[in-house]
Amino acid sequence: MTQTLASWGGQIRPLSKSRPVLAYEARGQGSTVLSIERADLAQHVDDLVSLVHALELPTPFDLCGFSFGARVCLSVAASRPQLVRRLVLSGLGIDRGVVGRLIVQGWIAALGTGNLEALARISLPDIVGPAYLEQHADLVEPMVTAVMQRNSFEGIRALFLQTLEAPEGSPWTTAALAERVRCPTLVMGGALDRLAPPTEVAELARRLGGRHVTFPNAGHTIPIEAATAWREAVLAFLDEDEPSAS
Repeated sequence: MTQTLASWGGQIRPLSKSRPVLAYEARGQGSTVLSIERADLAQHVDDLVSLVHALELPTPFDLCGFSFGARVCLSVAASRPQLVRRLVLSGLGIDRGVVGRLIVQGWIAALGTGNLEALARISLPDIVGPAYLEQHADLVEPMVTAVMQRNSFEGIRALFLQTLEAPEGSPWTTAALAERVRCPTLVMGGALDRLAPPTEVAELARRLGGRHVTFPNAGHTIPIEAATAWREAVLAFLDEDEPSAS
């Protein structure tokens, strides 16, 4: 949610060597200027569909999302199945578990301070795995600064309050969405992820009937923490031959 196009900077160029790639910031993120009066998952689906039509993109296409983006992609695949060829989900489980829910509640409490710095500092060790943080301690302050400078407090607050928790029984829960997905799916997670615990990621993959990969010693941000291994898994999955019609 607090990440922007820059978060995909290390992946867009190598992915673009073998396919056209489109990355975008969602309503409420980064430099977008769309209204945030409504920023729920249904609105994000409509936004992506509108973008596809406006750019006249060929369909079906492959959808790849991480964390909040994974929930948006899952929502699109569930509600607009004709648009999606293959689906790649990272950092998303069928549920968050007790620890994950406590972390999210802490983030929402941090929003009560009225500034993004508190949220950035509280959330960073929950989002980025300990091994990566230890190896890249010099990036901590730039990461905090990036969250503050590249986002608006109002936009992030709208995303948190409108999309983080779907009420039980809602058609927008991860479990309900997974029931409606029919395309081939790859679901990936980090072994040290507390927001999308490995068991919950594996369960989502099982319900989707999809492929499942766990990255050892990685936290929530696997496209950054395990960049090369993550990309290799994505490309191998997307480049598989389609099963022959029987």
